[in-house]
Amino acid sequence: MRRRSFASAALVVALGMTAACSTEGAAPAAPAEGKALEAKDVRIGFANFAEPASPVLGAIDVGMRKEAEKRGWEILVLNNDRDGPTAVANAETMVSRGVTHVVEFQGDGKVAPQIMDIFNKAGIPVIAIDIAHPGAHFFGINNVESGRLSGRAGGTYAKQKWDCKPDLVTVLENEESGDVALLRTEGILKGLKEVCPDIDGVITRRNSPTTPDGSQGVARDILVSKPDAKKILALGGNDNMIIGTINAAEQLSRAGDIYGYGLGADLMLFGVDTPGLGGSTAFWYEGYAKQIYTILDRMVAGEKIPVVDSPKDPNALFNPVCAFPKDAVSSIPPLKERIDALYAKDAPAKSAAEQYCPAGTETYGLGK
Repeated sequence: MRRRSFASAALVVALGMTAACSTEGAAPAAPAEGKALEAKDVRIGFANFAEPASPVLGAIDVGMRKEAEKRGWEILVLNNDRDGPTAVANAETMVSRGVTHVVEFQGDGKVAPQIMDIFNKAGIPVIAIDIAHPGAHFFGINNVESGRLSGRAGGTYAKQKWDCKPDLVTVLENEESGDVALLRTEGILKGLKEVCPDIDGVITRRNSPTTPDGSQGVARDILVSKPDAKKILALGGNDNMIIGTINAAEQLSRAGDIYGYGLGADLMLFGVDTPGLGGSTAFWYEGYAKQIYTILDRMVAGEKIPVVDSPKDPNALFNPVCAFPKDAVSSIPPLKERIDALYAKDAPAKSAAEQYCPAGTETYGLGK
């Protein structure tokens, strides 16, 4: 048996302690509301989730730097090191270094109010990536709609192969992730029931770690409790959870009984082999910076953008996504080629989803 164990390409990184920056010295003042800034007066503060050693964080880091360079803006880049107190210290550093706008990427919800208090006192507008910060513009994924695409894809398979009569549907979520997990599960179940409305009786929903190894144990317990299940649909909050469920089925010599559909497409799109995974909904993390700078352009031009700080609000600033089967990955350029094309000096003003979603796939957020 070949056991598959993958670190999450999204957020598992080699931790580093060095904060990198591109500028020194005296700082321009924070922008007055409604007043446009000249390029020479713009200084972006970007605090990345951790050292950019993973494909996701590396892609975001490259994009943030290249987009600033295109515009002639200065950028101060710091490393939050996946640590709340470090993120607070970095916020203080950004204020002391006189940034005019902040892009914050950190995952400790407990320190988010403290971070925002620092920036609010300085009058600096903030865009928060993926994790809501009170009073910051939320930017990230519409978790409900992304989950819905994966749920629909899984439901479509169940309808075509099993006439919407699977023996078991596993839905794994990570409760420690808070609203993100709950919203994704809400969307998954919504999409699944759009295709197979009478499926509630076979759904088993469980709290699970986000890693393949952790989710494998949870999934194994479910499968052992359902020894007669021969038609199994695996869904969940990220690709790793689905891989863990598939690993559990393989461990129990039931690999032929299971079909999984992921969420995020981190593994498929970043060159990781994913046997058993039928497809996924791509978040296109490598395109985050491109979309973030379209928001910063408006801010720098003096536009007053209403703050929507909740990922639950449909008016929040979302990155476009799309769902596609694994066999479509061969039509998509490798990650480095995608990054080079997205952030080239003459790159078109299109999101990653617009450029790379395979034709005919279900999408959310394109054209918005």
